[in-house]
Amino acid sequence: MTRHDARINQAVFAAALGGQLVLLWLSRELPFFWDSIQFGSRHATFLWQSGWTWLPQEIDSGNPPFLGWLIALAWQVFGQSLFIAHLVIWPFVLANMLLLARLGTYLAPKDWAWLPLIMLANPVYAAQTTLTSPDVLLLTAILLVWVGRLRTSGWWMMAGAILMGLTSLRGGVILGGIALWWLVDRRHQPFLKWLLIGGMPGLSYHLAHWWALGWAFLPGQSPWAGGFAWHGFTAIPRQVAILIWRLLDHGQLFLWAGLVYLVWRQPHRSTLYQVGAWLILFLLMISPFFIFFDHLNMHRYLLPVGLAASALLVTSMKERRWLAVLVAAGLFSGNFWIYPDGVAKGWDATLAWLAYPQHREEVLDCMDTQGIPWDQTVSAFPNLGPEKEILLNGEKRSFLDRADGLDVRYVLYSNVFNDFSDEEIARLATWTVRCRSGHWPVRVILYEHPDHE
Repeated sequence: MTRHDARINQAVFAAALGGQLVLLWLSRELPFFWDSIQFGSRHATFLWQSGWTWLPQEIDSGNPPFLGWLIALAWQVFGQSLFIAHLVIWPFVLANMLLLARLGTYLAPKDWAWLPLIMLANPVYAAQTTLTSPDVLLLTAILLVWVGRLRTSGWWMMAGAILMGLTSLRGGVILGGIALWWLVDRRHQPFLKWLLIGGMPGLSYHLAHWWALGWAFLPGQSPWAGGFAWHGFTAIPRQVAILIWRLLDHGQLFLWAGLVYLVWRQPHRSTLYQVGAWLILFLLMISPFFIFFDHLNMHRYLLPVGLAASALLVTSMKERRWLAVLVAAGLFSGNFWIYPDGVAKGWDATLAWLAYPQHREEVLDCMDTQGIPWDQTVSAFPNLGPEKEILLNGEKRSFLDRADGLDVRYVLYSNVFNDFSDEEIARLATWTVRCRSGHWPVRVILYEHPDHE
């Protein structure tokens, strides 16, 4: 690598690291949002208040509450606050930056810094770093295993396997997939023992969960059981279409277009095996969640696929830095892909969500000023409350659930909410606007029924 190459890599990595630090600082006290209400607030609050015990059934989805344990421990030491909850994620986010750089040096020594930059440009990953998200930890685990394998470090692989198995059910599935791959591939067989040792803590958690509560893995006795219901073969085409949409959504179309271009330019077979095998593995392990289950199709589930695709792009581009710039710009543009209200959007997979907390707060202040009661106001996920789960402010007020109908005087609506039907959105457009904040990309509106008594 020439001195010129080294300077370019240093500048690119500095830009990636600087951008990540800015995102962490901007999000340091943001409220819990989307699934972080479950994994970052409810889990941690229960464990902080009740000690190290099993989660109650109403918040137990079968995933090990490892992130909840970490946040609860931090709250015990430093006190409960939003900042401390976000602070728990920071070491993993920064570790990911360093691990991505290390992975890049193994796969593309002349262009190593483009891997962390392209990952940060991906709206799905960037948004997760602004949340208290277990998927940030899962990516750390995968990177530890991958980099550990390249540097033949059993300790790194074991640490990644421990974290992978304890972070989520998907982590356990991915770990099992890697273990099967290494079992049949002689080049990886000597390192399989580190995965098996590292997988023991996660497996032990699930076995203990089954022994204590009567179920494990699939949440058959929790509110999440419906998410694992299979609706037969006739639903598969629709589910496959959703999977493809998620793979292309939020600017990721540009990532795959770049890969297609490079494959057309005939990358080396060793590159396809070295990195493409990880891409195929992650697709095989994660796709069944999308294909066979109705509600397990979040954008963040595909982060390992995005990681492998980004690694394959950087490995194959052979100093075509103009392509990396185009892909990074295209990915970043995904933060501005705002769909019409009738189209559901993964708001935890775009930095556009950062506009939501301020607009929400302004409308809530307007409601309080006008004396509008929350218990007469309908809203939707992720705004149902109680407020103490979102802001940790001790406030027990919560909104009525849209699922129970709109036969109320007030409706608090935002284009961030995916649960309102097209008919309900059209109906609200005929109501009176009492409070409003924001226009694009996010708006929050309090509607009042014009004829409600």
